[in-house]
Amino acid sequence: MWGLMIEKYLNGLKIKKDELTALERSRLLSEGKEVDRIMCCLDTGETLAPMIHCTLKEYYHSSEKMCELEEYIYHNFHSDGAGVSCTLRGMAEAMGAKVKYSDYNIAQLEEPALSLEEAHNAKLVDVDKDGRLPIILEGVRLVKERLGDKVPVSATVTGPFTIAAMVLGTERLLIGTVRKPEKVKQLLDVIVENNNRYIDRLLDIGVGIGFADPVSSTSLISVEQYKTFSLPYFQKNVDYIRENGGGCGLHICGTSRKLWEFIKETGIGAFSLDNVEDVEEAKTILGNYMSIQGNVPPVEVMRFGTPHDVLRSARECIRKGYDSPKGYVLTSGCQMPVGTPKENMQALMDAARIFGRYPIEEGILSAED
Repeated sequence: MWGLMIEKYLNGLKIKKDELTALERSRLLSEGKEVDRIMCCLDTGETLAPMIHCTLKEYYHSSEKMCELEEYIYHNFHSDGAGVSCTLRGMAEAMGAKVKYSDYNIAQLEEPALSLEEAHNAKLVDVDKDGRLPIILEGVRLVKERLGDKVPVSATVTGPFTIAAMVLGTERLLIGTVRKPEKVKQLLDVIVENNNRYIDRLLDIGVGIGFADPVSSTSLISVEQYKTFSLPYFQKNVDYIRENGGGCGLHICGTSRKLWEFIKETGIGAFSLDNVEDVEEAKTILGNYMSIQGNVPPVEVMRFGTPHDVLRSARECIRKGYDSPKGYVLTSGCQMPVGTPKENMQALMDAARIFGRYPIEEGILSAED
């Protein structure tokens, strides 16, 4: 059955059209009602700027280009979401870090904002003036204005611990957690306040909020470091959002399994898995607390695989996650790289329409390759 389905797909199978808009699908799911298929979101951002004939450097500095890319993704692939990220270095740049921009590579930290000894001088930002924050906020506003009646719109905020790594440099931060923990905490307090100032604007615009926090991965830090230097400060941002009537999600790159017992108590509404983790295990541990999102490999499959590979990987993700108690969203395990083929992005969306259409046909999901 699987082989026949793929053969038909590769020979131009006409995929059944969606019965609902992404906004309708999201609303019904939030109300616990039936929908036509699982949701599927393309993890976009600056890496896909070349699709609109734009360099990454141009994208980083143009609200219009940020919005243009999201419109392109919506009109060409009908992703179930749209949004703009503060990017991992956006807040750190506003706090004084120097960032190097390239045409076809993601931005890199060029010079930290300060040393750990200068933590007491960490800058409280003006989100309407400092760095690229005003450009990003305007990009968010434009996406909400132009696509908000069609898809759920969100904005990504960087986790406090990751911002600290971009303000100080990752190596200096990690050394500081051992040698000067109070200085690290002093810096994190300022970062929490800066994030809350940025979050205020996002809540005013009326978008969903997600956090990207790769430096909190257990690929880099221990569980004890996470509990001491990351979780409490992330929790302050989450609490602020919830106190002001919003909700939020979280993505951690790399390994995160050892953190799930703590994450499930934070009150977030969604957790996005890197592809090194298992959707089924996440469903078991986190599924009663939040929706699960993931986790087709962004490099091996989305960038360098074939549409057949994408369908195969997406089918496995759907098989493991579709019945998660708080919901499941099909997406890649992290942001798709520069050069991801359009046909692979289309295959990911098609996978949701083939394998994720309700009622789910378990026979197709479990069929042998």
